Amino acid sequence: MWSDAARDPRDSVVPTTMPGFCTECGVRCLQKADDGNFYCDTCWRAWVQASEKERGEWAALNRAGATGIKVVAPAQDFAASREKAKLEAEQRQKLQEQHKYDAKEKEYLKAKERTMLQLQVSRELEPRQSAEILPVVFWGICDLKYDPRLPEQDRVKVLELGDGRASRFSHDGAFIKERFEERYRMDPTPIRCQVMVDNKRFTHDTFVQCGLARLRPRQMSYPRRYEKDLAARIASDLGVAHGDAVVLKLLNRARGAGVIVCPVVDLDSVLQRLLIAPVRKDLDAWFARRIPHCLEKDPPADFLAEHQVHFWSNECPVFVVEQVCHSMPVPLPSESGADVADQVFDGTMRVAYALRRVSPDLTKLELHWLGGYWKLPPVAAKTEGLNDGLEDLHTSLVSSFNTEEKRTAPVAKEHLLDVYAALGPALPEIYEKGNVGLKDLTFSYPQDLNFRAYVMTRYAATIRLTGDLGKSCHVMEQAKRQVKMPVVQQMADSWPERSVLSYIDRALGVNSALRGDWKKASTLFLDAVVRLPTNASAHYLRGVALVEERKWHEAVDDFLKSVVLDPDFRSPLMALGECWVNLGEFPKAIDVCLLCLFRQPDAPIAQFHMGQALYQQLQTSTPTSVPSDAESMRARGCRALRIARTSLPDRWNAAEDVLLRCFETEPLASLPPQPILSWRTYGWRP
Repeated sequence: MWSDAARDPRDSVVPTTMPGFCTECGVRCLQKADDGNFYCDTCWRAWVQASEKERGEWAALNRAGATGIKVVAPAQDFAASREKAKLEAEQRQKLQEQHKYDAKEKEYLKAKERTMLQLQVSRELEPRQSAEILPVVFWGICDLKYDPRLPEQDRVKVLELGDGRASRFSHDGAFIKERFEERYRMDPTPIRCQVMVDNKRFTHDTFVQCGLARLRPRQMSYPRRYEKDLAARIASDLGVAHGDAVVLKLLNRARGAGVIVCPVVDLDSVLQRLLIAPVRKDLDAWFARRIPHCLEKDPPADFLAEHQVHFWSNECPVFVVEQVCHSMPVPLPSESGADVADQVFDGTMRVAYALRRVSPDLTKLELHWLGGYWKLPPVAAKTEGLNDGLEDLHTSLVSSFNTEEKRTAPVAKEHLLDVYAALGPALPEIYEKGNVGLKDLTFSYPQDLNFRAYVMTRYAATIRLTGDLGKSCHVMEQAKRQVKMPVVQQMADSWPERSVLSYIDRALGVNSALRGDWKKASTLFLDAVVRLPTNASAHYLRGVALVEERKWHEAVDDFLKSVVLDPDFRSPLMALGECWVNLGEFPKAIDVCLLCLFRQPDAPIAQFHMGQALYQQLQTSTPTSVPSDAESMRARGCRALRIARTSLPDRWNAAEDVLLRCFETEPLASLPPQPILSWRTYGWRP
């Protein structure tokens, strides 16, 4: 029974400057009660009203005695009031967010008109080169779909952002990197935007928070856990019909890894393949089947096979699904410069830009455009309807990322003008909003703590670059406490939690390695593999730790598993080259370096290992067993070593000079012995 002296821990509220989330309805608030929980004003008033009513009813019952007076159960009354208050708070919050969004959208449209007018008046899309090299806090790329035939507000759909330093600009886009290097340099204090740029969900949410949702395709995120109704929920959430298609994406991958354009009719079967990975004995058997073929150049006959392993090995606990967007038909230019009219492509436009600090407080950013070009998919678009199957649809929409297959086209000036006007006022605001710190991330995503833990760990990886490993480890330990492992019977049911915990263990291991504590690092890398046996990055780093102990044979096993699980990861391929050179397996070293260069041509470490392996193979040949193509091998080896010297001059020393000089001048039948040289590199991955 209630008495006048009865007190609840919430009877007094303490204001605090640190924001929290209401225990009852989840909205952000600043009021903390004696019980240590936060409560918004609406839920607090509802509790007070219910408490007063509850006390009055109990007092009436006491005065009546055993008269059989029937009263409403206090718990039921309070629950109803609390639920009503929660709904009212949610409705108010949604209304406030909509008003805020509408105001931001109006402001953006006015800014877009001003930007278009300025571009038309200046008649120059990119700024002229200044007398000095300008410092910039970031330079990046924006991949987008563009169709001028649509209404103005729907013409531009941003697919993703990227870091210009890690991007490749092929053929019609080659001028962009040259233009940046001629006009700009990186500021020593760049903005902290890697968490936003490298994560497709964070990027999308930043656009929405800035009132720029129109510039993005519709997107929903889901845990990397298969459920029978998942395909139906995705179709319902995105509002797509049975004959439509959606785009599945991993949040933290580039170069098209894990990007799948999937017809809705095939969605359930595709999700099963992507989200249910083999474990224990099944995984061992899968490795035994796949490893013998992992160094073959030809792609697997099964279109989904490579994307499947990207999903299995990914460390992010969620994936996203987006609406399919299309571009205008883009003709393929011929060698003469004329367009080939009978083939048109649904291309992806890439525009590049640099950002400078301009305001007195250094918080406002100024955008400088660097140019743009079309990236074309391998297969031309059909003129009517969707292409027939899953692979046909995918290859007609997603650009090729193999340099030998890449197709590009120039962008018309009027189309660039339209895109620049749409993105000019948007991108500076996006990067100002995405310049996040630890405090922002600690209170982010209250309804998805696994994802919060992931972005906190990604932020900690950027702290690592400053040299503050202590703070980096502290943030990672904070992130680990966010993750709650569910009690499940099947390992697949805890895959999202296992993924992010494996990521944290792997990141902590990197910090230990950077401190020189390889014993602790090796233990943490093993922990990461145990948590997520398909973690390609953890397998690679476990191999790196074994290389530090010169355990070449054991390291090869982990590197091969990493290659099987992530064919796009060049670090284990380069590490295999080093291992096989040290083991005297020179033909294997040459083959794996060629594969690495086929998949990612910009790999000077692979060039060095290949040149060294070619020399050692010829030097260890007997006079009667010199290969018939020895001169060709010499030419290939010398060329590879020269590329390595040009690309990495800081690593080139006197010993490398001797190796190259002997290779160039000595008779092939009597090449002098040379020591095995180590050009080791560490693919830490953030």
